[in-house]
Formats: sequence, structure tokens, C-alpha cells
Amino acid sequence: MKKKDAIWRNAGRRLTIWGIPAPAFLVYLAWCRWPCMMAFYICSGVIAFFALLARYGWTLPVLIRRLVHLIRGSKKSGRPWWYRRFYE
Repeated sequence: MKKKDAIWRNAGRRLTIWGIPAPAFLVYLAWCRWPCMMAFYICSGVIAFFALLARYGWTLPVLIRRLVHLIRGSKKSGRPWWYRRFYE
């Protein structure tokens, strides 16, 4: 008897259109505000840039996590800041 995959496992995936996340197309709302061809080219360039990054595994959430890691640093404390400030 072959085990069938449950379709609910696809519920957590992000919606993509040709490999580009669907929220990335919200950039075209800026084109609706300034309807000129230069704005259209800029919006398309932004989407193409992030699609190229996503193809190599660098999606926007990954980039944000890396930026937070650079800002925070590699040393992590197990105590809250107020405990370290007043009791240590």
C-alpha cells in the first residue's frame, strides 16, 4: 500500500508566481502612483533583482535575518538587558 502525501502540507508554502513571491508584486502599486515607463522599469528591476537572489537561496527573510545578525553580533546572552545592567 503506497502512502499518500497529505495536501495540507502545502498550506504553509508562500504563494509564488514563476518563482517570485506574490507580495513582491506589490511594488507595482508604486507604478500606479507614478505612471511613467521609468517607474515601471524600476519596479520590474527590483522584482528581477529579488527573483535572482531567490534563485540562489537569498530570499528577503534570509537577508533580513543576516542583517539582524550583523547588527546584533555573534555573542548572545541568556540574561535580559535589565538584569545584566542592574545585577551583574
